[in-house]
Amino acid sequence: MIIDHVQHAGHLVNSWLIAGREEARGLVVDTGADAREILAMVRRHNVRIVGIVCTHRHFDHTAGNDYLARNLGCPVYAHPLERPHVPGATEDVEDGHEFTFSTWTARVIHLPGHTAGQIGLYVEGRGVWTADTLFKGSVGGTVGTGHTTFDDLRKSILDRILGLPPETTIYPGHGETTTVQAEAERNPFVRVWSGLDEPGTRPGRVQGRRVTVEIWARDYDGGHKAQVLMPDGSREIVPGSRVQRVTL
Repeated sequence: MIIDHVQHAGHLVNSWLIAGREEARGLVVDTGADAREILAMVRRHNVRIVGIVCTHRHFDHTAGNDYLARNLGCPVYAHPLERPHVPGATEDVEDGHEFTFSTWTARVIHLPGHTAGQIGLYVEGRGVWTADTLFKGSVGGTVGTGHTTFDDLRKSILDRILGLPPETTIYPGHGETTTVQAEAERNPFVRVWSGLDEPGTRPGRVQGRRVTVEIWARDYDGGHKAQVLMPDGSREIVPGSRVQRVTL
């Protein structure tokens, strides 16, 4: 099987190629890396793309849709909650949809949280493409355009992704690959959610509101990501750049 990717040099978004080596057919997942480099990757492997799968609406994952759909001659798939916001999207895919090839199948997994219609793909025995839900050592935010809730994100990670076999490779929307076992054991957010570590209690501010910083962790880009407890008792995952930590 062919699994390859192009990564954007700036925001580290990954555009993935998943294809069968013998049948030479497959999928492109997200188009936020340089579109010409993605096309070159496909041509280098000499495969026919039957669809572009957009995991969610954000521009850094959809920027090359029109160019690649035109040059590859294939449809663009997105979840119905995302499709109105995804450039060039022509087809709906929902949870459980299967892209079936001769020796492998990619199953769509709905992963709400970062956006309402965020999806990933699972290829049994090969890996799971987690989009902007779960990264190596970090997780997706819940304050961007189209987000739902912290609880949605946590359930998507704990139940849908980390419920897969521990040896499963995770191919994220940004940054480096990892495994289910590694994130279950080492990811700072997962460790708190699983009761392995206690949440922090340091005070801070987010957009002028007093919060409690429960988790402060390195993000995929070398910055930070935080879990904060809001004044109303809700929780959010926010970029570290939005957190002003307070010293009492």
